[in-house]
Parts: sequence; structure tokens; C-alpha cells
Amino acid sequence: MSTRMLARNAACIALAIISVDLLVARGAGQNTQSAQNLAATPVYQAVLDALRVVQDKFAPDTKRAIFEIKCRQDGKTITLEGDVDSPAAKHAALAAVQAAGWDVSDRITVLPAADLGDRVWGIATKSLANMRVRPFAENSRDMATQAFMGSVLRVWKRQTNAQNDGQPNWYLVQTADEYLSWTDGSSFAACTREQAEAWKAAPLLIVTVFEGQIVKEPLTNAATISDVVQCDLVKRVGMEGDWFKVELPDGRVGYLTRKSAADYAAWRGERRLTAENIERTARLYLDRPYLWGGISWRGLDCSGFTKLVYYLNGMDLNRDAVEQCRQGIEVPLDNNLKPLKKGDLLFFGEAASGTSPERITHTAIYLQDKEFIQAFGTVHVSSLDPASPLADRRHIDTLIHARRLLREP
Repeated sequence: MSTRMLARNAACIALAIISVDLLVARGAGQNTQSAQNLAATPVYQAVLDALRVVQDKFAPDTKRAIFEIKCRQDGKTITLEGDVDSPAAKHAALAAVQAAGWDVSDRITVLPAADLGDRVWGIATKSLANMRVRPFAENSRDMATQAFMGSVLRVWKRQTNAQNDGQPNWYLVQTADEYLSWTDGSSFAACTREQAEAWKAAPLLIVTVFEGQIVKEPLTNAATISDVVQCDLVKRVGMEGDWFKVELPDGRVGYLTRKSAADYAAWRGERRLTAENIERTARLYLDRPYLWGGISWRGLDCSGFTKLVYYLNGMDLNRDAVEQCRQGIEVPLDNNLKPLKKGDLLFFGEAASGTSPERITHTAIYLQDKEFIQAFGTVHVSSLDPASPLADRRHIDTLIHARRLLREP
């Protein structure tokens, strides 16, 4: 997934984005000033600057930390209200506005929300739980990411369905790689920290086939309880012939063929992060369709593809292209691309220019001889050589970074 997501965040999910609405209250002997006029005053700028300093410290990445604060001016007092994910961020925000010379009224909530009780964790219960950039969003372009069954989530707050039409509430959650998004309550089983830790410590199985089914009985024609996809996790509770007896995160019990899964701990220990394994794994997904926010065989976006390939070989990457570009070490680029090695990550976009910041819009995996494999339309092999029949002219001129995550041989 590219940084085009960043452009939507302010309007959609607004995590870690400061929204400052300075309003002068009407009252006896007070002059009312429009918000539009006030926005141009030093009052607005001083408060905004103070809060941005706090944001830069506690929530520099809009997708990995919560700092959502609004401001209201009432006479000589600034009221701060909204959500943050740590007491330290709240205290710093209040102190920053006080230091700017204002009295402060505190209406900031430190998440997780109190109405969640102690069930501020969750375990994904669907083969692929869709995670959105905003609550109650269903458009495919509102997809943020997905979570595999068995993934542990941090739950921060819920939003009630105002339409009261029987649809479940939505929850702001955070995946293990700290990625923030919204999902509906049917996508995970809420639990306590202790229950989440117990799940992670249980004898888990990882699904190793692209797709499979968990059935009610250990029979090939038995009714399906749930579909599963590669990388889903379920709890092993027994064996019956060629079948694992398994428990899903929501407590349902069924059967999964032995050829469909492996012991998760053993599987993790067997991973070997080599250039050849990266290429071999990446090629398994040739011709799979592009899906915005997708992370699985059913459909992948560019960074979902790189993340999956590396995960299957033992390394956990961050979710987005811009975040992955902070991992590993920088590889210098020259006209012949000689410094590149198989398995390096390539990043495409627009270099910084003047007052315009750098924009990373795409990522891919380098193979060799200027060829790379990418999820763009479909998963396919392309070339950075203009003379090659595989030449990708769209990306040849927009390569701006390469990062090496593999150890030198």
C-alpha cells in the first residue's frame, strides 16, 4: 500500500491528526468572532504549533499512534478534547497549551475507552478480517489492511451504529505491527490481556495451503464451519487420523486436514531468510490479483505482497511502503543498478523537490539483471531495463530508494 493512504487519513480516520476548531462562545459582554476570522489570528497559530510539537513526539506516524485532539476557546480558556493513546501524550498536550499562556480545560480521553472494560484485546475470527480507514466504511478504496484469523489485536474504542439497523458496532483496533484501522465487531473475539496471552501461548497451527476449510467432522464431505487461508492461526486440540481437531478464536471446534497446516512454533523455526527463498516464495503468487489493502493469496497490494513474502520466510515487515522504506539499510542506486542484490526492496515515487516532500507510492522485490517482481494490476515480473520486453516504463523513472533486509552471504 502506498502513501496515497496518507492523503485520505485526514478526512477519513484522522488518527494522530490535530483538528483544531477554535470557537469563541457567545455570552454576556462578549464579542463573538467567527471561526474563519479566528483561524487567522495568533491565538490559533500558537495553540496549533504547540500541539504539533507534541504530536511530532508522541504520534509522528498517523497510522501507528492516536493523537486526535480538538480545541475550543471560551474567553481566556482553551478546552482540549479528543483521544490519545497514552497518559504522557495527554499531559504533554495540556502542558504545551498552558506554556503558550492559556488556561486549559481538560476533556482529553486516554484510550482504551472505559466502556470496553478489561476486554481491550481481540483475536481475529475470520479467515481475513477487513480493516477500514473509517468506521462503517464498505467501499473497497476504504480498505486499510486485513488481519489473518488468530491475529491478536489491541482494541482502543468503539463507535455505535447510529442507524440502529442491527449492524454490529465498529472498533478502532491495532494489529501486531501497530497498524491502526477500524473493523466491525463480528471480525474478532473481544478478550482480556490474559486471554490474548493464553491464545498466543497455546499450541497453534498455521494454515500452509493457499485456501482450505474447517469442517464439522473429520470427513471430506462434512459441512464447513469456516474457510481459512494461508497464514491463519487456529488452536490444536487433538488428532483424529489425518485430521487436526482445532478450536477457532471464537470457541468453535472443527477439523482441518493435516496436509493443510503445520505446528506454528516449528514452522517459524524452520524459516530461512535467503535471497533464493524470497524469489521462490514471491513467484508462487504470480498472476494473483491486486487488491487495495490485501495481504493474502486472494489479493494483495504492493506492500501487502512484500510483507507476505518476507513473513513466509521469517521476517515481519511493517505494513505500508513508506514504513517498509525505513527498515533495513539503504542501497545506493546508480544507472546500472549494480549495487542491487536479489531480495532487496525497491521503492518508487517522487523525490523531494523544493517545498514538496518525498512521496513513496509503490514497492517491489528486486530479482536480478534489472528485473523485479511486484503486485501492480497482478503479481508479475517487470524490468527496469528500457530495452527489455518486460520493461515497466511507468516505474523506470520513479525508482528513488532501495533497502536491503537480507544479511550479506
